[in-house]
Amino acid sequence: MTATFSNRVRVPVGVDALYAAFTDPAFLEARARALGSSRASASRVDEPGAVVLTMETEDPPNPGQDENVGTMIWRIDPETRRGTWRRIQRGFEKRARAEGTIALVAAGPAAAEIVTTGEIEIKVPVLGKMIERKISEAIAKGAAREEQVTADLLRQRA
Repeated sequence: MTATFSNRVRVPVGVDALYAAFTDPAFLEARARALGSSRASASRVDEPGAVVLTMETEDPPNPGQDENVGTMIWRIDPETRRGTWRRIQRGFEKRARAEGTIALVAAGPAAAEIVTTGEIEIKVPVLGKMIERKISEAIAKGAAREEQVTADLLRQRA
């Protein structure tokens, strides 16, 4: 049981401005709140060959769920602006896996894209495959909103 997805978000700034924003914890927090998180707290650690961003979020709970709290971790190479990501969902650490790649790429002189690919695996008998499909569908459905929110926040930074 594994679902895969690919998401491409186009933004109206160059790749340098996108990288500067995406590696800024304040930007990540604002983006998470604009996308519906009730709480977001991000941090950044610079390591040799990588910028590691960690963000704790709390979102409104899904039906039948007490809380919807998770941790996103991005590890991005500052030279290539490519890296990996993973999400850890509180309460489902042993039953859920979400991870993949991220690339911040130029799409012209004043445009860039966030290209995300990933895999979602839910280790719950009978329901796992359905939950994976619903998560993948929600990612695809939310892509346009994610693009608009990210573009708006980037324009505010300019």
